[in-house]
Amino acid sequence: MVNSIKRVAKIYKMTCSGWGGCVLSGTRMRNSRAIDILLNLLRVGLGLFFLVTGILKIGDLGQTADFLTRSDLLPEFFSMPLTCIGVAMELVIAVCLVFRLSYRGAAVWGVVMTGVFLFLYAQAWARGLSLSCNCMGSTHEIVNYPQDTGVRLLLLGAMLLLVWDSRRLATASARKPRKFDFSDA
Repeated sequence: MVNSIKRVAKIYKMTCSGWGGCVLSGTRMRNSRAIDILLNLLRVGLGLFFLVTGILKIGDLGQTADFLTRSDLLPEFFSMPLTCIGVAMELVIAVCLVFRLSYRGAAVWGVVMTGVFLFLYAQAWARGLSLSCNCMGSTHEIVNYPQDTGVRLLLLGAMLLLVWDSRRLATASARKPRKFDFSDA
């Protein structure tokens, strides 16, 4: 029995970690690499998305400030400062996501910003407001609140996935897996 375990460990080069048990370098490792590749694509894609929308909003800050004013949540004089802060945060989040700088912080702030915009859409929909938005790079009249809210929910879900990924990477780097080699025995 012991010899068969040694043979299996030698053939598959078993990798063990203190917190996740032992993993064979077969299908599960390939799946992990595929997941890492997809999460990296999602991170870079969302970073580029934030970058493009932030740059496009810089060209027309008044339209974005008007969106905040028409949502009737804050006094009008708060709209332009909040717009400038929001666009600056959007650009910082974009750079951090693309270059993986302060990844967890960028992902968390991305969730906060996406959640705020989702709240603005939901309250405008519930109150029956007619808004036009300079969101996602184009100025358009919001005529289908369920669809626009669904898009924001998908974006929020993707950002939450990046928060999970940043925590997973931090945990994995804190606990390096140990490789066991049974060839000496």
